[in-house]
Amino acid sequence: MGMPGFPSGNEAHDFCGVAAVYLKKDLSHYPPGGALYFLQKMLLQLQHRGQLSAGVTIFDERKPDLLKTHKGNGLVGEVFSLSDSEKSEKLFSEYAGKVGIGHTRYATSGSDLCADAQPFERTHTRLWKWFSFAFNGNITNAPEMRKMLTEKGYHFKSKTDTEVLMHAIAHGLGSDDPQSLESGFAELSNQLDGAYTLVFVNAQGELVVLRDPYGFKPLSFVDTEDFFLAASESVALRPFATHGIQDLNPGEMIRVHQNKTIRSRFTASTHPISPCMFEWVYFASAGSTLQGSSVYEARYRLGEELAKNETLSTNKEEWVVVSVPDTSKPAADGYAFTLQLPSKEGLLRNRYVGRTFIEGGKWQDKVREKFTINTSVVEGKKVILVEDSVVRGNTLKQIAQRIREEGKAIEVHARISCPPIFNPCFYGIDMSTFTELVAARQGEQNPDRERVGWNPGMGEKLAHELGVDSLRYQSIEGLFHALRVPSSKLCTACLNGKYPTPSGKNLAREAWERYSLAQGGRPHDA
Repeated sequence: MGMPGFPSGNEAHDFCGVAAVYLKKDLSHYPPGGALYFLQKMLLQLQHRGQLSAGVTIFDERKPDLLKTHKGNGLVGEVFSLSDSEKSEKLFSEYAGKVGIGHTRYATSGSDLCADAQPFERTHTRLWKWFSFAFNGNITNAPEMRKMLTEKGYHFKSKTDTEVLMHAIAHGLGSDDPQSLESGFAELSNQLDGAYTLVFVNAQGELVVLRDPYGFKPLSFVDTEDFFLAASESVALRPFATHGIQDLNPGEMIRVHQNKTIRSRFTASTHPISPCMFEWVYFASAGSTLQGSSVYEARYRLGEELAKNETLSTNKEEWVVVSVPDTSKPAADGYAFTLQLPSKEGLLRNRYVGRTFIEGGKWQDKVREKFTINTSVVEGKKVILVEDSVVRGNTLKQIAQRIREEGKAIEVHARISCPPIFNPCFYGIDMSTFTELVAARQGEQNPDRERVGWNPGMGEKLAHELGVDSLRYQSIEGLFHALRVPSSKLCTACLNGKYPTPSGKNLAREAWERYSLAQGGRPHDA
């Protein structure tokens, strides 16, 4: 959940990316650093899931510090000094080991402080109680869990649900006699409400990866005679394995110890499967595969679905299709090909502009820094701007204005490959209030209704607000058809208000009450 002190941006951001490594042979069999070598490569492939901080915990039975954690604010290359060979070599030597976990973070709870970076390591003199973990997602009943754990004598130093998880894991492992990791995490899953993929390593060298019973967030793994690897997305495993990559099923965990891989279900299979549709639309890398479905192909089909319902009278001489880089490119290509229109780079993205800590709300400056208008493409043209989603609308509004004024376009029309977002998310995306959602402000909402309608009048109002000549969203039916995943097996709460978990429903009602009473703030904010 978002907390005070973290600025709301133009785009939606996912919580994090996680990775895990277990090497099955002697360290001499692998490049310098062992598990760290693999982790930094994997985290680079997951950089799109979080640019605020990165970190790893490495297990090395040869040293007194059985677990060692290295983390910091910044991109992966900065945290691991990849541009400085001397510093990097020293780091890889100091943190060499056979087992490890890693994390990239974009904060939706807590603060920008390095202290909130993951992994979280909990030191203890008993080996089974000394562990480190990292996760991707959001614990929706974290306040209730915090209260319960406080009553049991646990102390909290931060506001993050990560610390709630840390104490809950410690409690589940047993006080005097250690529980098995399978039973400990099974007990934990019965207490938690929300979205999480979790990676864990303890001072006995046991590695655990697991996925919540609903499967909100993705987790892929590959198991070979040389190594076991797991990561939030399959694209992070491809540099090391071209075959054998699998999805961990919702409600499953894998424990790796003494070179043995044990896969087990830690919860009943009665939960509805609810992977986040936004993974296909926006978050995941186009090179990833989710539930056997190519992310790139799904986005291309989203563009085709948009084109099927197009009402504009277009031709290839006057019109040009422009994507908002980078995730919208496949949808723009699918849209343009279907309508036989040119698809060109009218927006050029500066890929060397990273996240800064001095954004301070000056979003117009940020967008100007991030994108350059390619005047040769849009001048004198009627531009169809394809975007993957509109959450707050700030970025789209500023881009449309710049294409019209700087690029000297005749018209600017917006086509959105995702349906309108009417409802907040409480499962790890930083959009947890109705107020910040530009589509939700166009009409009356009722969180108890399963679906809020969209009508042409609302589209005209929003087009005027965003400064475009026309605006058209993807249909719900088009989304399901393009993703080729049954509607019953996706979380679409942000589109239709159907929250899969009890705490999600409660938070939606609280968010609606705050919005209706113009109270401001996010659910569970003090």
